[in-house]
Parts: sequence; structure tokens; C-alpha cells
Amino acid sequence: MRNLIIILILTALCTSTPNAAEKKDKYEIGQKSVTYVDESRKRPLVTEIWYPTYDTEKKENSDDLPVFKMIQTIHNASIPDKKFPLLLVSHGTGGNRFSLTWFVERMVREGYIVVAMDHFGNSTFNKLPREFVKWWERAIDVKYVLTALLNAPDIGTKIDQSRIGGVGFSLGGYTNIALAGGYVNRKKEMALESNMPPEFPETEEAIDLTSDSQIVSSYYQYKDHVKDERIKAFFVMAPAIGPGFHTKKQVEEITAPIFIVAGKGDTNTPTKHNALNYHNLIEHSRIHLFDKYVGHYIFLNEATEFGKEILPEITIDHPKTDRKKIHDETLNLAIDFFEKNL
Repeated sequence: MRNLIIILILTALCTSTPNAAEKKDKYEIGQKSVTYVDESRKRPLVTEIWYPTYDTEKKENSDDLPVFKMIQTIHNASIPDKKFPLLLVSHGTGGNRFSLTWFVERMVREGYIVVAMDHFGNSTFNKLPREFVKWWERAIDVKYVLTALLNAPDIGTKIDQSRIGGVGFSLGGYTNIALAGGYVNRKKEMALESNMPPEFPETEEAIDLTSDSQIVSSYYQYKDHVKDERIKAFFVMAPAIGPGFHTKKQVEEITAPIFIVAGKGDTNTPTKHNALNYHNLIEHSRIHLFDKYVGHYIFLNEATEFGKEILPEITIDHPKTDRKKIHDETLNLAIDFFEKNL
């Protein structure tokens, strides 16, 4: 009898262990940088590609005084010969492709290729006033980069084209809603916008945001060409530009699932006019609201002590909340959402 029990225990261990191993490989994070140029719009799109790798030779990312905590990656690492789902990330206004590496790190370890680009003219080190209000062109950036990725001989063959998702924060949240099929009424948004975001660049040029010829012509040229059917599901955090959406007709072409995450304490993109407004207009959308202590910038990376000293407005949260905890909860929501919808 004793021998039989031992045999049964060993059999159970042998059958359960491989299944667990097969379910989740242990990946490190590979990283590559590339610049795609959309010649038709004269827009260079500096792009970062993070991907699963079995390589292990890590090197610290160098930055003498980083504002945000950095992740460990392996530059130009090899990529396994298999297909991975792809997530395309769009940063907030005035941000950059590294703004959401807390999200990138976990999702790559979960087995996703994650790609983010600097939106031309609307990124940390490249600020052009008109590009801050030509919101719809950000979606064209994503579409262009996606096409370039799928055609790339190295990374393109490793992407499961049936499993492509979109991720965005703040203005990047709007970008994803546009990619899903929503179109903004820019005049309505401008009428309700009392102030430009704090990231808006200083300029001595007088620009009438409602009638400027470059802005208006861009809107009519591109506003109907932002939806991308290749992207099957969208996860957006603290989405902006909500006041520019006021009828269901503006979102009637959205058929892909959308998950919205925001904080009730957001004073930059208040949930009533943004996250909740989108949720109420978009059928089949889902929403998760964190409590009143969770503000807008909590969805950026965790800050270093140096970062908290020089940029307290975007790095220090309400004392009753914890940025890492909110990140972890948001990641769990995202993982569940994409597992069910990609």
C-alpha cells in the first residue's frame, strides 16, 4: 500500500509540473530601437521594440540622473522562433515611448511583444505647438508603425497578426479610441478646453487653435482614416479628449472591446467628462475606476528620489495611495482583458 501511495504522488507531480511549465515560459526582456519615417507626412517616428527573449546577459540602462525608475533589458537580444501577440503603446501628451515601461516590463514577461513610439512634435524632447492639438495624427503614427513592423523581416515574422492590441495613457488613450473607430469633434473639444495641458510648449507664435489652416486641413484630411481593423482590443488609462465626444454617432464604428481604467481623483482629465463619458457612449466598453485618491499621473512610471525633487507634480501621488500597487492592479486587469480578447 505504501509503495502504491508513493507511486501515485510521483505520478501526480510528473503530470502537473510540465503543464505549469508549458503554460508560462520564463522570459527576459529584449530591446531594439528603430526610427521609421512616414515620408507622406514628413514625420520621423522613433520607436522602441521590447520582446521576449531567452537571452540572459543583462546590461543596466545608463542614465546619470533618471527621473523615473528604469527596467533591465537586453539590447538586440535574440527572439525565439515563435509567434507572439503584439501590443502597441501610445504615450500621453508631451510624454515619450518610455513613459509606460512599468506596463512594458510585465507584459513582455507575459509573452507579448510591446512597441511604443514617440509621437512626432508631441513628445518630451520634440515639442511643436500644432502637433499638440492635431490629436488624430497620432493614430496615423500608430498605423504607420504597425505596417512597418509587420513588413520588417526580423520582428514581423514573430508577430501573431490575429492578436494585436492597443494600449494608451491620457492623450494616448484617446489615440486608441480613435484607432478603434471613434472620431473627435475638435470644435466641441476646443470650446470646452479652458486651458492647454501643462505639457503644452511655450511659443511666441499666435496660433488660433480653432481656425489655423494647418490644423484644420490636417483634421479634414485624416479624421476619417484613423480606424485600424488590425487592432482587435484596446486598453486605455485615464483617456483624454472626452469633451470632444458627445454623441453615440461618433463612436458607432467601434466594435472592438475597450477597457477603460481611471482614477476618481484625476483633475487633469476628470472622469466625468472623459473616462465615464467614453464608457457611456461606447457600447460593450468596460470600466474600472480607482478611488478619489488616484490621480492622473499615477499611470506614469515610478519615480526616483531625484525625479520627485524636480518634477513633484507628476511623480508624487496622494499620501493615501501607492503608485506601484495601482500599477499592479492595472496590470492584472490588462492581462485578464487581453487574454480574453486577443
